[in-house]
Amino acid sequence: MKNLKDLIDEQEERVSFEEPALEEEISTIDITKTKINKIKRNIKNDELVFPEIYTNKELYDIAVKINDSFMMNLKSEQKITKDNLDEVLPEFILSFPETRSLRRDILEDIKQMITNNIIGYGHISTIFTIARDGLNDVIVNTKDYIDIIYNGKTMETPFTFRSEEELRKIIDKMLAENNRKIDEAHPIISSKLNDGSRVEVQIPPIAANGGSCVTIRKFNDIPLLLEMLIDGGQMDYKMAYFLVKAAKGKCNIIVSGGTSSGKTTFLNAMTRFVDANEQLMVIEDTREMQPQMPCHSIRQYEARMANEEGKGAITLDFLLRSALRSSPRRIIVGECRGPEIVVMLNAMNTGHPGSMTTVHADNTKEALVRIENMYLEARPSANINFIRTQMASAVDVIIQLVRFPDGTRKLIAISEIERRIEDNGVISLNDIFKFKRDTSDLKKTKGEFEVLSTPSRTVDQMNMFGVDIDKRVFDPNFEMPKQMLIEALENDLPSVMCGWKDEFVTAFLEKDPQLFHKWPHFQKLVKDN
Repeated sequence: MKNLKDLIDEQEERVSFEEPALEEEISTIDITKTKINKIKRNIKNDELVFPEIYTNKELYDIAVKINDSFMMNLKSEQKITKDNLDEVLPEFILSFPETRSLRRDILEDIKQMITNNIIGYGHISTIFTIARDGLNDVIVNTKDYIDIIYNGKTMETPFTFRSEEELRKIIDKMLAENNRKIDEAHPIISSKLNDGSRVEVQIPPIAANGGSCVTIRKFNDIPLLLEMLIDGGQMDYKMAYFLVKAAKGKCNIIVSGGTSSGKTTFLNAMTRFVDANEQLMVIEDTREMQPQMPCHSIRQYEARMANEEGKGAITLDFLLRSALRSSPRRIIVGECRGPEIVVMLNAMNTGHPGSMTTVHADNTKEALVRIENMYLEARPSANINFIRTQMASAVDVIIQLVRFPDGTRKLIAISEIERRIEDNGVISLNDIFKFKRDTSDLKKTKGEFEVLSTPSRTVDQMNMFGVDIDKRVFDPNFEMPKQMLIEALENDLPSVMCGWKDEFVTAFLEKDPQLFHKWPHFQKLVKDN
């Protein structure tokens, strides 16, 4: 066989083997690739299947042998592209006698494994490929364990790194994309990948369980629309109708929830109902938001961590103060976790109606306590009654999201903050909607959405900004027709969103082929497809 470098540099030259069937095998690998990818795309989200080379030790040993042999032939100065590898690898793989009897999908998986090790993130890239848009998080707990959160459920995977050195090389490659480095002097790093995915890394001695740890929050560039959240059972028609009207009516909204409960996804879906003529400013610690609005209506800001010398940090608090000088109409802070809550409440109180943010809390009452505590941490001398008055004046609606143990996400409560303080000093809440869980089988998340009361403050807010709401939605006995919700949605098609791609239509239909039939207003999106 030719030297590997020659094969990469001169792809026109083909390697000749004695076996006549070999060239036929080579030519069919690329043809089969399309078929394999199509099969993988059609795997249902709840039927995630890992490649057989990772679950069969004999096949894995063959794949590793080929991978290591290929790596030994590489020259460090060579710049290798995917096209190079697509050209060279099929012949190289089939030069090993033990591969001659392997199925074509196995050969393709070996090729993909080597490709990921050279130009990707190794096993992590493999996970990205097979899990696709169902992937939430990748959790690397030393070289020996890689778990994922897939469609809200934590799953073990068969992947392991062969050594701490191999894992560290992958970590270094990921951090290099954002010009970050990690070492014993700086053993904890927050970064992001080129696709926007958030990366948290800890290495020894801080990571005290025998190796490095990595958490990746996967960025998904395919927008989840409000209609998809409804179809996924996160809310019912009445809740969705109320929320659309609340966004259009410039209600200030706090979204509360735990980790991976869907807070950012929910905020993204809500931005679609912000008037395109309003200037929206989005401020985040790490950019995750994809506002479903025209590009000219959005400004996005991202905080910056200090450099290795501890200088150059730009905090959310600083960004928010700076943004307010640019006269935004609405503000979204991805998550309030510190002193920025003071500025956020002031903004909600002084000319920025319709602003939104998220907080970490398990219920709506706890969310209020969390906001109080953040305010006090930033302003220890502040009077608690003053803080509560600020909160009651600034916030109109609190929404509670929950991810249940089976991975199901639900909007379990929508509460209106009343402009009064109870005798015990607690802010008064008016619960409008809730999810009543069926506790007969706690392994599954079942239940019903209920209407509890008719809001007054939020309806007044909507009316003040010219938004009418059909109050029948607050009648527990009213069966809301789907058409009523469609009429509230049909003038806000997602195709105006910044970064819209025609490929999104295909992605939507792959997720749910019946989506555009269930939501006929979407048919306008496919008229040119």
